[in-house]
Amino acid sequence: MIDGTDIHNYRVTIYAVRLAEAVGLGRRSIRSLIKGAFLHDVGKIGISDRILMKPSRLTGEEFEVMKGHVRHGVDIVERSDWLKDATQVLGYHHEQYAGDGYPAGTEGKNIPITARIFTIADVFDALTSKRPYKEPSDFDTAIDTLKKKRGRHLDPKLVDTFILIAKPLFDDLINGTYDRPCRKLEEILQQYFSTEFETFRP
Repeated sequence: MIDGTDIHNYRVTIYAVRLAEAVGLGRRSIRSLIKGAFLHDVGKIGISDRILMKPSRLTGEEFEVMKGHVRHGVDIVERSDWLKDATQVLGYHHEQYAGDGYPAGTEGKNIPITARIFTIADVFDALTSKRPYKEPSDFDTAIDTLKKKRGRHLDPKLVDTFILIAKPLFDDLINGTYDRPCRKLEEILQQYFSTEFETFRP
């Protein structure tokens, strides 16, 4: 199994794009989703390493500080005309379908669909990834967790669609070589951004 922050960004972007395609999201929205997915945690550069690298659960005070990465991220991408459409993912990716998330407690379809899609991809990849404080869940356990979160944390209809497409994506990405997600993401960038990018290599 391969892991790490960079590969998490590649995988979560691929999961999100494939879910977006499965529900018929338009090309422009998918482009915004790709930007937001890949940059979703850019605001963490404003959070101290003491909190980011803590190998155990954050205290309430530390968690309040961590929440600030959403605002930091939005502030960063809003400075770029080309990136500012990513704010729908960056600004809402910790909101929850039932309104229990942050920073604003936005609920249901008031959360942009790109953020609702991304959140499912992010939760799934977090569940199936190794972290300093946990071992990865297997595929079936992760899917059971998504089912438990549908309608509360996650958009139920989007969860149902993701479950239909998840297994081959998971098998392809989580058990392959380091290069596999990189190549898949390169293909996606070429498809949606055409000549705007040179060939993508990490």
